[in-house]
Amino acid sequence: MNLQETLEQPTPKPKPPVQRKPPKVNPARSASYFNRAEYYRKLGRLQTALTKYLMAVEATPENAHYHYRLGECYGALGLTGYAVLELEKARNLSPENQFYHFWLGDFYSRLGRLHEAIEALQHAVFLAPENAYYSMRLAILCLQGNRLQDSAEALRHAVSLRPDNASYHSLLGDIYIRLGYERQALQHYRSAGNLSPYDSAFVERVRRMTAIDPFAEPSGE
Repeated sequence: MNLQETLEQPTPKPKPPVQRKPPKVNPARSASYFNRAEYYRKLGRLQTALTKYLMAVEATPENAHYHYRLGECYGALGLTGYAVLELEKARNLSPENQFYHFWLGDFYSRLGRLHEAIEALQHAVFLAPENAYYSMRLAILCLQGNRLQDSAEALRHAVSLRPDNASYHSLLGDIYIRLGYERQALQHYRSAGNLSPYDSAFVERVRRMTAIDPFAEPSGE
C-alpha cells in the first residue's frame, strides 16, 4: 500500500470506554462491607474504605452508625459537604446520639453554617451535660457568632465541670473582658495562672489587669 492509499484509509473510530458495573451489594453482607471499610481506613486507604462504606450504607440504609462513619470518611477526604449529608442522616435515624450532634456541629462550622452549628452543639450538650468539652466548643461557636452571654453561660458550665482546666478559665476571662466584667475576668485569669504557673501568657494577663485596677467593679452580669 502506497502513501496515497494510506492517506485515503478511513480513520478508525475510538472505542467507547469500558463501562464498569458497580459491585452488587448483598444486604446480608453489610457487616462485612463495614468491617472491611474500617480495616482499610486504619491502613490509611481512605478511597477504598469509602467504597466499602458506601456499599455498607447501600446494603443497610437504616443503620445510623454506618452513615456516621461514612460521613467521617468523607470528612477525612476533605469532602465536607458530603460528610454533612451523611451525618444528618445518622442524626435523623438516631437523634438521641450525642456524637452525631457534636460532629454535625463541627462540620457545619467548617462550612460557615454557624447558626446550625450552634444548634447542633446545644443538642449535644443537652444530651451529655456532663461533657465539659462539648460546652467549651459551644462557647467558642457562640463567641464566633458574637453571642457573648450564651458563650459565657456555656463556658461557666464547662468550668464548673473542669475547674482544673486552665484554658477554660482563661477563655472565660477573655469573654468577661468583652462583656466588661473586669473583676470576674481577673478571677479566672488568676485561676488559670495558679493552675499553670509557668504559662507566661496567663501571668502577663494578671499583671496587666492588676496594674490597671485590680478591684474594678463589673458593669453587670
